[in-house]
Amino acid sequence: MQAILGTWSSGVSVAVIPLTNDANVILMHDSGAPALSVPPANAKGLGFRFQATNDRFGRAFAEVCVKEGFKRPATMAFNNASGIGNADGFKKAWEAKGGKVVAAVVYEPSQTSYPSELQQVLDAKPDVIVTGWYLADTTILMREWYQSGEATKWILPGWAGNPDLVKAVGAEVLEGVISVDSVSNVNAPSFKFYDDAYRKAMGQPGSSNVYAAMTWDMVITLALAIEAAGKVDTDSMKAMIRTAANPPGQKVYSFAEGKAALKQGKINYEGASSVLDFDEYGDVTPEFGVSFIEKGKINQHYVVKI
Repeated sequence: MQAILGTWSSGVSVAVIPLTNDANVILMHDSGAPALSVPPANAKGLGFRFQATNDRFGRAFAEVCVKEGFKRPATMAFNNASGIGNADGFKKAWEAKGGKVVAAVVYEPSQTSYPSELQQVLDAKPDVIVTGWYLADTTILMREWYQSGEATKWILPGWAGNPDLVKAVGAEVLEGVISVDSVSNVNAPSFKFYDDAYRKAMGQPGSSNVYAAMTWDMVITLALAIEAAGKVDTDSMKAMIRTAANPPGQKVYSFAEGKAALKQGKINYEGASSVLDFDEYGDVTPEFGVSFIEKGKINQHYVVKI
């Protein structure tokens, strides 16, 4: 085995990457924790991230706060690499714009209730609370906030602010909540190939699952790296991933197109999930869709580029 594809959630990938490093195996994942970019986690450069880092999510949250006119943001995050990464990324980006975070609460997840933690952040009178949550704790916290009667706005990551949350707590609770997630590269021909396959397999549009688009791109990127390397060998494949996906080179949008173009020289696979230009840490920078929950529907209003 030379590669593992598709691990999700930072806790999982942070636990897996030491094992893949020891085995000299490539790990392609869609987790956000900043720790996955640098040593010791990515000391061998075998980790390739197809999702935005939590730091990038934080920067996107800051752009949303500017656009929506918020002045007194607070952060609330559960105590793991992903949650804290979202909050810290936002704080860094917001302070760089000259702003101040009025409260920063970190709590232990997997509780049945969070009254004291919630009241701590509400006591600071924020006009918006930027979060680093997963679905389970989001469900509890949004119910408890609604029952408190306190008026504030919320920015949730898309993996928490999703249709399952609406089903769990109801449309009235979530009216006006902002959900931010990376969005697929919908105008690229590669997205059309992915969308057709996803609709055939799942009966839903490909845009409904950005993580499936990321995994689609993992398979194609790795396959093109193998073609470029001419052999299935971890070090050779790792060396060719950026050759397959980064500029300069002929833009290609499928494995078949890329395989043919490799005969003429370097290629640049433009993915269904993003343009897939890996930086020195093996990270990419997708665009971010900003959606508002309105009458139980998650409606995308605009896209943020960072």
